[in-house]
Amino acid sequence: MRPYQAGDEIRNMDWRVTARTGKPHTKLFREERERPALLLVDLRPAMFFATRGALKAVVAAECAALLAWSVVHQGDRVGGMLFDDGADGAMRQVIRPGRGKRPVMRLLGEVVHHPHWQQRRMERGDAQQRLRDALQRALHAARAGSLLIVVSDGRGLDAECALLLRQALKHHQLLFVAIHDPFEAALPDAGMLPLFDGRRVQLLASSDRALREQHQAQFAARQQRLCDLNQLPGFFHIPCATTDVPLTALQRVLGVVR
Repeated sequence: MRPYQAGDEIRNMDWRVTARTGKPHTKLFREERERPALLLVDLRPAMFFATRGALKAVVAAECAALLAWSVVHQGDRVGGMLFDDGADGAMRQVIRPGRGKRPVMRLLGEVVHHPHWQQRRMERGDAQQRLRDALQRALHAARAGSLLIVVSDGRGLDAECALLLRQALKHHQLLFVAIHDPFEAALPDAGMLPLFDGRRVQLLASSDRALREQHQAQFAARQQRLCDLNQLPGFFHIPCATTDVPLTALQRVLGVVR
């Protein structure tokens, strides 16, 4: 896409970008053949949480499956990798983009058999470092012109990670499916809440107004970084709550997902 110029075909106007930027943009078309797509799926301990709907990890797995099959349906190649809080920030090796259903089934098999589905005790690492390492590894594995799809709650998305994503837009398109639970967006005033992290139970004083405001500010800052990135050409932000139907959430931004 590029800014609209006099004489451009009106039917090629990119209304989404025009509305987002406030300036008219037009689409440029070129034939794409088997564009590789790489899915980065977050299975850190914080993804195995929900207060309503499905676990964030379950929603992430369904979104990843829908997007992977959609890529195959379009005739493109698909691959992927998972990351968690392991020593190297990634639990499984990169599945190189390939044609057909085989790489999709392999990726989904890695998701299904990830040990965090069974473990009650999960080691937690530095969220910023883990996300940053996973993004760097995915970008290193992705060929120029790839579609990079991140399915994550965005925990650890600091200014450095946002800068890394901005730099990636020079060579790739980015689709960020941000999974969240309503509890994370707004902590309710419900007195003392017991929280279990797989190792011990802690009490959260949800009646503390300052704590609720801090909790909400952290979530809002993460969402704002994604909204800022969404203003850039080639970046697509898809919010998806644990109470949402994943297909509907994807279709709100992408249209038909087959």
